[in-house]
Amino acid sequence: MNNLKEVELIQGCKKQDRKTQKLLYEKYSVRYFGVCKRYMKDVEAAEDVLVKGFLKIFDNINSFENKGSFEGWMQRIMVNECLMELRKKQDFTIYLESSNIQPQKDATVLESLYEQDVLKLLEFLPIGCRTVFNLYVIEGFKHNEIAEKLNITEGTSKSQLNLAKEKLKVLLENYGITKYKSS
Repeated sequence: MNNLKEVELIQGCKKQDRKTQKLLYEKYSVRYFGVCKRYMKDVEAAEDVLVKGFLKIFDNINSFENKGSFEGWMQRIMVNECLMELRKKQDFTIYLESSNIQPQKDATVLESLYEQDVLKLLEFLPIGCRTVFNLYVIEGFKHNEIAEKLNITEGTSKSQLNLAKEKLKVLLENYGITKYKSS
């Protein structure tokens, strides 16, 4: 039963089979914990959101129509769960520190970093910057979509992204990394 294919996992979960739900959780929990950790400030909050996300997946599994990626469908649920949790506790508009930040001319700053390096550095960003950075750079949302999800303006989304890049650049410079090369 441990080697069930994705289709079998989906079917078992649609039947509300607890063993299959457990297998689905075991198969994907590490991956989606990483997603939750990118958004949440601490491990406990990420774990809470992960559990809520999986409960939502199990509750809504019948709405998955086998069109598109099942993993993508689950990821959208996890990201939305993170955003809902953040909205309960944060006002994303208060983190805008400067409206005079200009878009960065050299986009190679982040391109040359390894994913885990960026993820580690993200922990040092304010929640608003980190959330916009995650949604734009990692999840691939456009600024208008981010603005809608976070109830902010597109300009605020762009400013938060630029602020995140500037803060990341300063963090990198503090660690002695001053040259950025694209591969």
